[in-house]
Amino acid sequence: MKKKFVALALILLTCTINFSCDGNRASQAKSLYNFKISLDSWNNLKHSNENSYSYTVSSRSVFGSGTNTTITVLDGKVASRVYEAYTLYNEVSGNYLGFENRIVLEAYTESYETLGTHTSGAPALTIDELYNTCLSEYLSVDPDDNHVTFNYDSNNIIENCYYVPDGCMDDCAVGVSLSNFEWLTENPVSIAHSKQENFN
Repeated sequence: MKKKFVALALILLTCTINFSCDGNRASQAKSLYNFKISLDSWNNLKHSNENSYSYTVSSRSVFGSGTNTTITVLDGKVASRVYEAYTLYNEVSGNYLGFENRIVLEAYTESYETLGTHTSGAPALTIDELYNTCLSEYLSVDPDDNHVTFNYDSNNIIENCYYVPDGCMDDCAVGVSLSNFEWLTENPVSIAHSKQENFN
């Protein structure tokens, strides 16, 4: 990961010195800069919070469908994965229902013993693994053909990491979008169990 980041960081250095980056390259350079800030913060925060947390990976379509995958990590290891796929439209009438009245198309809960037994949903990754994936698969794409974005939340933790191929119009983002990040430093095992029960 370090070698990959050093290589990509040269793009940022070149853009800074020459001030000649086009829009996509400037976006990639800014994203790499934000990535470094976020990763440094994460490496400090995870140790002070027992490396126990939960987060949700969401996907949304302009056509009204979506998914949520909530991952719970305890002491640096994935402990559960909870998934839901839904639609915001009544398939018969075509009426818009809104999120509160969404129709659930698929749902499951995986515990530590059953992780990975379902094919749908975001993979059961730790935040550390998401940073690795973000850098190697999304931030490193060719900026001549893609617009790269990396954002972090109010605590500097990864929130969005994706690219959009030039010229693509709908549902084009390739990457991850995180929400509902929460530290589980107070009795994390019982909190994780409660999250699973509430989902079901």
